[in-house]
Amino acid sequence: MRPEFLGDSYDIVKRFFCESLRSLGYTVYIDPLFTGDWSGQETTFYRFLVVEPFSGGRPSSAPTALFLDPDTGVNEKGSSAHVSFERLVLEAKNHSVVFAFDQAFSRAGESGPKLHAKLNRLTELGCAALYYASHAHFLFVSQERDRLDRLRGELLARGIPASRLVEAAPKAL
Repeated sequence: MRPEFLGDSYDIVKRFFCESLRSLGYTVYIDPLFTGDWSGQETTFYRFLVVEPFSGGRPSSAPTALFLDPDTGVNEKGSSAHVSFERLVLEAKNHSVVFAFDQAFSRAGESGPKLHAKLNRLTELGCAALYYASHAHFLFVSQERDRLDRLRGELLARGIPASRLVEAAPKAL
């Protein structure tokens, strides 16, 4: 997350997903993966999203959701601008739901095949996965299929069209 984008329309979508998860009883934490010079604006970002910064370790026994907010998105290797599949799966061991902003799609190209490849990769790694597919993509991951089913139901109840939700589940869940 870069400071020049603080409060943009993507942040409004991020807040919507944080609110949706809170309505399901999750405490929502964030690892914002800050880049650039924030000069003390971090608190404004946390307040806008109504989230707590996550400092690592295992959270309380209450259900938690962790939001990872890289500059660009999700990929195999990870980088300063991307979160890796490995990190998503690792965090899913400690949080009920992990979700990430994922803008790592070409605006000119068809995102469908790349989106399905990412879902399939997470399935291979033993996690259920759900995408909100729009101009701002968000990837939701859990080790428990029913948690994503409940989230899907909540998003549909809030008016998200079913066509925006693309999902995958590991065969052994």
